[in-house]
Amino acid sequence: MKSLLHARPVICALGIYALGAMGTSAYAQAEGSEASVAEETLSVGEIIVTASKREQSINKVGAPITAMSGDALQERTVVSAADLASVVPGLNYSPTDTGSTVFTLRGVGYTDSTLSAYPDVTVYLDQVPLPFPLIAGLANFDVSRVEVLKGPQGTLFGANATGGAINYIANKPTSHLSGGVTLNYGRFNDLMVDANISGPLSQDLLFRVAGRVHQSDDWQYSYTRDDTTARTSNWALRTLLNWTPTDRLTFDLNVNGWQDKSTYQQPQFFEFDIKFPFAAQPYELNYPTAPNNARAADWVQHLPLRNNTWLFQASLQTRYMLTDDITLTSLSSYIHAKQDAVPQQGGANFENSVYGSNGTFDDYFQELRLDNGSAGTFRWTLGLNYAQDDVSEGHQAWFAENSAGIVLSTSGDKSSLDQDTKNYAAFGAVEYDVGDYITLKGGLRYTETKRVGYACTIDPGDGTLNALFNLLQSKVLQQGDCISINPATGMSEPVSGTIKEDNLSYRAGIDFKVARDVLLYVNTSRGYKAGGFPSVDASTTLQYLPVKQESVTNYEGGIKARLFDRKVLFNGAVFYYKYKDKQLRSKIIDPVYGALTNTVNVPKSHIFGLEAELSTAPLDGFSFNLSGTYLDAKIDEFVGVNAGGIAGDFAGTRMPFAPKFSINAGIGYETPITDNLKLNLAADLAYRSKTNVLVGGTPSFDLPSYTTLDLRAGVETEDGKWKAFIYGKNVTNEFYLTNVVQQYDLNNRITGMPVTYGISISRKF
Repeated sequence: MKSLLHARPVICALGIYALGAMGTSAYAQAEGSEASVAEETLSVGEIIVTASKREQSINKVGAPITAMSGDALQERTVVSAADLASVVPGLNYSPTDTGSTVFTLRGVGYTDSTLSAYPDVTVYLDQVPLPFPLIAGLANFDVSRVEVLKGPQGTLFGANATGGAINYIANKPTSHLSGGVTLNYGRFNDLMVDANISGPLSQDLLFRVAGRVHQSDDWQYSYTRDDTTARTSNWALRTLLNWTPTDRLTFDLNVNGWQDKSTYQQPQFFEFDIKFPFAAQPYELNYPTAPNNARAADWVQHLPLRNNTWLFQASLQTRYMLTDDITLTSLSSYIHAKQDAVPQQGGANFENSVYGSNGTFDDYFQELRLDNGSAGTFRWTLGLNYAQDDVSEGHQAWFAENSAGIVLSTSGDKSSLDQDTKNYAAFGAVEYDVGDYITLKGGLRYTETKRVGYACTIDPGDGTLNALFNLLQSKVLQQGDCISINPATGMSEPVSGTIKEDNLSYRAGIDFKVARDVLLYVNTSRGYKAGGFPSVDASTTLQYLPVKQESVTNYEGGIKARLFDRKVLFNGAVFYYKYKDKQLRSKIIDPVYGALTNTVNVPKSHIFGLEAELSTAPLDGFSFNLSGTYLDAKIDEFVGVNAGGIAGDFAGTRMPFAPKFSINAGIGYETPITDNLKLNLAADLAYRSKTNVLVGGTPSFDLPSYTTLDLRAGVETEDGKWKAFIYGKNVTNEFYLTNVVQQYDLNNRITGMPVTYGISISRKF
């Protein structure tokens, strides 16, 4: 890791070299990428994807996929989870108070601050999983494309993809010297430098080195004093080696790392929810609510506000052609990552509910598979998979100045959670062409999971928490003793347990090629998300009860059509999800502290949805796209307590983080202005309808509907070597929310970014 700390000057040096190498080498734009040759002849809206773990045109895959090229991501300055969610209909994101970013796709997601909680939408880099949201944050640089696979992906991509999968495909080494640099400078002194260099080390050995440095000033300010926060400070570096010692054997080594020292965005206090009103102090009762300005927030001045999160990963993909048709592929990966942070997230300049977070991740992944490629009438894949995820996390809470802390004379607590998980799987998939017009598809994956958990909540070090829990039992607690009381014994104790689960994921479908460029498909699939223990500050061992695995069964039909000489692309789908044992962050009514966090399973829920996408170039130089998703996401059976501490029967209520409508539209215009220069203009609009963060949500936890508008204008040389454009994001400065969180006595909201603007300059050689 120490060697990686020198990555920032390396990236800057790459940029300087790229700028200085003008005209010395021919630019190999797509050489070495997985989509290189095919993309040169594809029609509008077409791209090569690996959704079935083999290369296929996106328009020939009978499944819902949204794919964007690396150039498109760069032009739209998609550099964060929020940016990606704004360009993919049906995809939403919500930040947690530990810095994790959680994706929800078509209404399926799991918003949880537990660092070791598996997601419903897993992120992959070149088919290798980044199994937890915190360690997937800086994977999206120097990529040739991103594929968003919608619906359960359990058969080929494994567990924890009940909502779908996001697969980033890194740019690959090239056989000729090439490279490039992109400089972005924008509001808040936001400076981002991307650079890469690629080429041969020998006839059989190719390399690529790529990196990113991103720095900005604070963009949030305190509305009660002169103070600022929420700066960006991160870097990422990736080295790729491609070695082909023989015509049949290929090795692809990926060694990458990143460090993030950005300070976290702080929430806005907007509403009181005081647990013990008689104990509320004047500083709390008189605290002003935040204005409707995305930049305004507040945090505790006398406590630290810091972050140091880093990752190291090494992965190796080995491919050996056993015969001219059959390939053996091995995927191996090791990840080591750490977080040491104080996100705070209390919403005020007193100790209402302030958090520190730390974690250590060690993740091992190994997959072996055989396949016979994309040709032929019968295509098959067989594989074995093993993953081991060991996560240790700890949290500290300061709450001495909220009403509960005052009544109970406690200043805070510390909690820890260790979860070690082993996953074993065997899988297979087949496709069979019945004549020229029908393809039958099927797949199975059997998975066994064993997760061991150990959890403990302790006194913060001043004895106040021990003193309280000494009064609740006939036991004197020593410093470091777990304070959570087991209701069965009435005594404090740690919590440990083992979860053993197995499941059978499947998919089956039929593709109908009703015309040369019209594909109809009908699919059914099922995927699972593993159970686990929550990370909570627990006064009772009941809060640590694990949730069991959830499952989503999808029934879907769709169309992919290329019309009018392939100048118009239309995709449409209708789907129905049967959701069983949905995992939900909730509350438990504690006799000491009131409503405290835990997790539960929602027995039954469902999602009915429609999707449509239209892309066209109706006139020379013009392009237009329109896409949208409709969701009717409902709870069918759940009696319990929601995350707002409200008890009830929630059957018939809407699922959280599932807006009824998501719409994206874009228009572009390109025209020559000189013999070697062309003008590009574009506008992109994104609309998300109202949703709520709670099951049975109240108006306090609404995420209102919003619309954002992005604009850009620039020039580009005909050969694509030079590009410069100005851009604006959320140019109307729309005030919108991405999450609402109850923090003891205060309800806090997290806002989307305000208007930002800047300039981008790119040079390729």
